[in-house]
Amino acid sequence: MRNQGSIVAVIVVSIVGLAVILVGSLATKPKIVQTQAIAENLATPEAAASQVSELPAEYHSVVSTILVDEGRLVIGAGDGIYIWPGMDDEFEPERREPGVELKHLNVILPMDDHRYVAGEGLYLLDDNYSMLLDVFDFGSRVYALMEFGEGILIGTEQGLWYHSDLPIEEEAAPDTLLKDGIIVTALVEDRGGLWVGTHGDGLYRFDGQRWQERFLLRDTLMFDFVNALEYSYPFLWVGTDEAIFCYDGGKWAQMFVSDSSETYDVTCIMTTPAATYIGTGAGLLRYAQESLVIDEFFGGSEIVGLCRSEKGVIVATREDGIFTYQGKEEIVSPEQLTPHIFAADEKNEIIAGMLPEAIAEGTDY
Repeated sequence: MRNQGSIVAVIVVSIVGLAVILVGSLATKPKIVQTQAIAENLATPEAAASQVSELPAEYHSVVSTILVDEGRLVIGAGDGIYIWPGMDDEFEPERREPGVELKHLNVILPMDDHRYVAGEGLYLLDDNYSMLLDVFDFGSRVYALMEFGEGILIGTEQGLWYHSDLPIEEEAAPDTLLKDGIIVTALVEDRGGLWVGTHGDGLYRFDGQRWQERFLLRDTLMFDFVNALEYSYPFLWVGTDEAIFCYDGGKWAQMFVSDSSETYDVTCIMTTPAATYIGTGAGLLRYAQESLVIDEFFGGSEIVGLCRSEKGVIVATREDGIFTYQGKEEIVSPEQLTPHIFAADEKNEIIAGMLPEAIAEGTDY
């Protein structure tokens, strides 16, 4: 545990020098609550073309992330945050309005009696997700959050930040840029360092002294686009736009289904004592007993979130609902996450305003 505390201390000291004095012990193990984030809606021509005929996220159900928080299923979506108060069919998801417009939520991080919620911005809410406590402006979208020492790491489109609410000396900055010029999409800590995945800039590891870019000698571009990281001793899982990798501390292995050489666009990864679950843009994979298999039930669905609950593993798709893995029970339907019902004329008017005239004209939605 001392190694992890030293990493935090070195980050703080190396960036802001003696000006930053963190109150309390940093020797405690940094707690990773939510580490995965999806590099969604990054501005590529392919992404734009695929969304031309869709309603904007504000007007239909698009799930971005999920987690279980004190027995509640918390759902981050394109138009805000929803709370499913209990794992029982009698409850309906409730859309929360904490006093700020929440868009394209990528990650939610519970800490003590408050909650960090990130997407188009970073917001601090109360533990009921109903009241806005603070707003943090990093000038760009936030993709990843991780509890780290006495603060949090914040992965943005413009770099990796460290934030702490603890009292610091007058001349020190409350938010410290640890590494700039990268789009941070995933964060995870192993027993000796911090791993940082990026969109287009590779995979990095910080060991408390220096940053190192990690890559494969046979193909130095394989880790350029990292969407998900997961660590469960002794294995580090890395999910990219085109592949799944597992690192045992000594060697890297690319993972395939049976003898297939098919590749997968990984969106999220979660390890349990029984298995490792890997969400992709076209379905769900499960790794157990040295075998990676496809779950046919989720074939064709984009998996955006995985979490554990009293119902077992919960699987969230972007637009096809949220299900239990065991039994494939639908617990939240897309319709339950659509707060506004628009008349056909109003909906078409919205679409016509956002799409090119040649596409919108005469289109029947």
